[in-house]
Amino acid sequence: MNKRTLFFAIAVAVQLVILLGVPARKVYTRATGRDIVLQVAPVDPYDVLKGYYVTLGYDISRPGAFPNAPTLAVNEVIYAIVEQAEDGIWKPIATAQELPQNLPANQAAIRGRWHQGRILYGIEEFSIPESKRDVIADDLNKNRNEARVDVKVDANGEAALLRLRIQDRVYE
Repeated sequence: MNKRTLFFAIAVAVQLVILLGVPARKVYTRATGRDIVLQVAPVDPYDVLKGYYVTLGYDISRPGAFPNAPTLAVNEVIYAIVEQAEDGIWKPIATAQELPQNLPANQAAIRGRWHQGRILYGIEEFSIPESKRDVIADDLNKNRNEARVDVKVDANGEAALLRLRIQDRVYE
């Protein structure tokens, strides 16, 4: 094998590792994470480049929802500590700048990044099929306070969005 072929093979291999690495993290989180439920607030239904999706907002995205929210630099990592309430919804209780260890069974830490006054967790966009977009958008508008998402959170705090639920209807 000559140098040119070797260089080409290495370049292709590096690109494959990068391309497969991004979805692999979400697959790992879905396979190993624990289930939590968050209440949501839809924001925006369409992006020309990405197609139809619902942008979801969460209480944990607002720094004011936490009693101890620090001032952070852009893209700085922060962990939202959430606790399961009696109604099954997980509520924000604190933040940490390092992954908390030994949380009680009714608490979880979700890894986020500070961005333009909000904390983003990688679970803000829910793709919807074009054929169902009007039904889902109408359902969200009529039942805004009943929207929930099921999320998996792994031991490192990485979150993966599983499904959107509105009352007894499930959208995956």
